[in-house]
Amino acid sequence: MRPQRNHRYLAWIRTLPCLVCGARRGIEASHTGPHGLGQKSPDSSAIPLCAKHHRTGNDSYHRLGARRFAEIHDLDIPAIVRRLNTKPVIRIEAGVFVGYFEDEQFRLGPVRDGVAPAVRKMVRICGEDRLAGTLERVSA
Repeated sequence: MRPQRNHRYLAWIRTLPCLVCGARRGIEASHTGPHGLGQKSPDSSAIPLCAKHHRTGNDSYHRLGARRFAEIHDLDIPAIVRRLNTKPVIRIEAGVFVGYFEDEQFRLGPVRDGVAPAVRKMVRICGEDRLAGTLERVSA
């Protein structure tokens, strides 16, 4: 069975900072899920890593392997993949667009303003929040 491909998801992953060093240039979508001989993992398993931490550095994912890489860099890769794949929900409640992302609720604006501004606001919220817990450690 061939793994699922999603080029838009991979393009989005490449807009995020490296999970290890926080670099914003040269980001690659590193596939982390299970794979067979000559077969890649599904695109939904990808995480953002710079070239050094993905392929070329001595402490890279490809050189160390998944388990050792996660240990050295203190990353919970399955949790990161789950968070990256979490989809937000937008509902109308009492004339207001309300967004839900994980366990949080966000007021996105009145219905009279239309759905487009509410969607843009939710996309911005999700983009900021997806890696927040992981990147706090990098920024410190």
